[in-house]
Amino acid sequence: MKALTEKQQSILDFLGEYSRQRGFPPTLREIGQAMGLPNVSAVRGHLRALEKKGYITKDPDKARSIRIIHSPSILSRFKRRLHEFARTDEGVLHRVVYGLALATHKRRPHFAGQRRAWMAEALDRRAAEHGWRFLDKRIEPDHVVLAVEVWPNHSPQLAVSRVRQTGEALRRRHPKEFPGRCLWAKGYAIATDLAQLDEMVAQLLEDATPKQ
Repeated sequence: MKALTEKQQSILDFLGEYSRQRGFPPTLREIGQAMGLPNVSAVRGHLRALEKKGYITKDPDKARSIRIIHSPSILSRFKRRLHEFARTDEGVLHRVVYGLALATHKRRPHFAGQRRAWMAEALDRRAAEHGWRFLDKRIEPDHVVLAVEVWPNHSPQLAVSRVRQTGEALRRRHPKEFPGRCLWAKGYAIATDLAQLDEMVAQLLEDATPKQ
């Protein structure tokens, strides 16, 4: 079985405990309230990841249909409890923040109107799947700027790659709404100091502007 993120493990634990106490699984809203997730879309993203990894199954057309089909092994649960008891991570910061910016190819206004909403939803799903948290999310017609909190093993290049993949998947899903063979410009901006991000975005947009 594929490993779970900390949030996915917490949701799986909550599903099991809730179902044991009440005899039926929680709703998406109840999961969100218990886990501190901002909206149902974020919950769906985590559940989709758990289902893909083989831990749960659910009927998309029925409420309270989540069923756990695989729980972490006794050994893995023991290791997690031992880790919590020993406090081996006490005082360690587990998150890093990157500023990321991508421009569209030739600065075409791909993310205007409904397409902007599609991109925002797709990014939220991607964040939920990977345990990210957006501190800032600006989706303009011709570029995207993100301040994202990620796990330490997620490099900024990996984060950019996943944002690119998110946009490309959206383009493939709605080819008529995203004309052209290429969605993104080649370059991108990465800032570990968010105070520098706006300046880097300005340079990125200048470089992506078609030359007359």
